[in-house]
Amino acid sequence: MSGRISAIVLTLLWLYSPIVFGQGHFKRFPETVTNDGAYVLGWGIKDDPAGSVDAKTEIVADGPEKLDLDSDQFEPYERVEDYLVDTATGKIVATIPDFTYYSGSEGNENHFHLEVGWSPDNRGGIAIYQARYSTDKVAWINPTEHKTSNVWPQIEKAVRGVAVRKKGKGAADPEYEIWVSDPVFVRPRRFVIDAMIGMLSSKKENAPSYRFEILFDVKGNLDAPQLEVASAKSVSDESGGGIGDNEIEARLNKAYHKLAATLPQRDRESLKQEEMKWLATREHITAAETDNKTFIQSRLTERRVAELETRARYR
Repeated sequence: MSGRISAIVLTLLWLYSPIVFGQGHFKRFPETVTNDGAYVLGWGIKDDPAGSVDAKTEIVADGPEKLDLDSDQFEPYERVEDYLVDTATGKIVATIPDFTYYSGSEGNENHFHLEVGWSPDNRGGIAIYQARYSTDKVAWINPTEHKTSNVWPQIEKAVRGVAVRKKGKGAADPEYEIWVSDPVFVRPRRFVIDAMIGMLSSKKENAPSYRFEILFDVKGNLDAPQLEVASAKSVSDESGGGIGDNEIEARLNKAYHKLAATLPQRDRESLKQEEMKWLATREHITAAETDNKTFIQSRLTERRVAELETRARYR
């Protein structure tokens, strides 16, 4: 009862608090753009519930102007919401359920980040909102229909089911945390994620954890689909370590040509256009960086290499 009363009090404070500068604006996350460049994710300050997010105007993500996250009543993330944005019109077309990620000149939540994988036909996407030790939320996004839905319950249930099948009942502890990452679409209705389950936040040596690569089929209506496990395999927890700046560019080229070799000519041309857009996006994201340019470029490239290699593996 006390929790419900607190929620009501917070809502009333929000409704009757003065309008704060920045509520009518949003910023995009440039690295989340779809393969065709038509849509991108963004974030802004929550409006009055009676307001309309499509009236918000964009502030350049890497520009000097900031959104006002300061408040004596709320933590920054409590005032933030995430959006799907049409890049042609610069308008918000959908709100992503329960996503409160922010990043930019305003700072970002400590140890939190955002990952997105888009389908080749740009009619579906998996967005993952990561917390410090576990995944916070996962959303399905249908850009062309401007629809979003929460698929985290489906993902969580699937990961726990895979853990039991692969590792036995001991992996079914309800207290085990789950981390899913690296969403990669290998077909328009099929994607792969990397999943970990266990005592992920534990500081104890040899705390139990299990890692899997899970292939999902996307069934039903693309506005709010059902996700079914097609296959799953255990993955070693050993890390290959960092990749040098020169080596990562060579691996990017190798991964691109390996995938291209598996495709028919028409799809090969589509991949070429996709890669050119990705390179342009990487350049745009890193152009305004000074101190962290090399690190950010390397991180983006490592993610792209993993995506291309995964797509080639599942051909």
